[in-house]
Amino acid sequence: MSFLLFVFIGCVIIQIAYQWILTLAIYLQKQKTSAQKPTTSVSIIICARNERENLVKHLPSILNQDYENFEVIIVDDGSDIPFTYSNNQLQIIYIDKKEKIGIGKKYALQKGIAAAKNDWILLTDADCQPLSSHWISSMIQATKQNTSIVLGISPYRYEPTFLNGFIEYETTLTALQYIGFAILKNPYMCVGRNVLYPTALVQQKKWTNAELAVASGDDDLMIQSIANSDNTVVCLQPNSYTESAAKSTWKAYIQQKLRHYESGNLYKISHRLMLGLFLLSKQILYISLMAVCVQTIVSPILFQVYLMLFFSGIYVVSLLCSNYLIHQKLKINKRYYFSFLYDMLFFIFISIFGCISLFKPTKNWK
Repeated sequence: MSFLLFVFIGCVIIQIAYQWILTLAIYLQKQKTSAQKPTTSVSIIICARNERENLVKHLPSILNQDYENFEVIIVDDGSDIPFTYSNNQLQIIYIDKKEKIGIGKKYALQKGIAAAKNDWILLTDADCQPLSSHWISSMIQATKQNTSIVLGISPYRYEPTFLNGFIEYETTLTALQYIGFAILKNPYMCVGRNVLYPTALVQQKKWTNAELAVASGDDDLMIQSIANSDNTVVCLQPNSYTESAAKSTWKAYIQQKLRHYESGNLYKISHRLMLGLFLLSKQILYISLMAVCVQTIVSPILFQVYLMLFFSGIYVVSLLCSNYLIHQKLKINKRYYFSFLYDMLFFIFISIFGCISLFKPTKNWK
């Protein structure tokens, strides 16, 4: 057996193990509810810059939540036209462009957290809409104790386009990782569009200069700093989901992902190794597969052809089954049957743009 085929088979095994350990962790997870009183006070924080249209569109679904004791804090991060909205439950904090520290929204988030007076802080974005009037109560009910961080789910809105399908696949893969590892007691990130923190805990976080120097990371770097195996849970209830519109052009999507990649360099070493093994093994899998195909064409050996086809088939079936189960559990991957096609594109994407992100840092978050 050739060395390249051996490498390919090894990477297939790593990928399948990775997929199924996380998939089964999520699929077998039973949502537990706490005894938290529905009157536990919550501060919803939204950081926004030039988001008037989104805020006007989505604020009603947030302000009309079926929950007794909550406030909404909007941090207007130097918008060209300051946002205004009249509601007794709403507080707007304005940040002047000259006051701004750092290039991301971390400073704005810190201002909002400092202003929060309630027991819990629930984060979302201006372009996000809760899918239920029980969003707040569902997230609160997922807590197991007063120090729990609750990682929520925030899919993108379905659109019948190829780009939207790829974004759906990539978002599902991200959820598989951060939700799966959190269930396995190794939380490393969240999505800032839907996460609940105890106010006392999150107010302890102070952003470092290195963190302020990157545009992304207000969500995952927060988890890197304050989350651990004992204080983090997940919420899988559909009533707890928030939804937003995905990028509609490849250019906008690539810019968004390049920004997101930057914060990974500030992860804990253990998390970088954990995620790096997955990404590197996927890249080597496809590269070695292409090399084996060329080798087989040049010098065909029937036994090696059979092995290549067998393990390729195993990988594709595993990928489809894994994504199907995640769809059944979380309802966030409607086009799971295209998983292999999107997986190949994901390999190309991370190979090219992961490298670009190392040499072309993002200058802003909006």
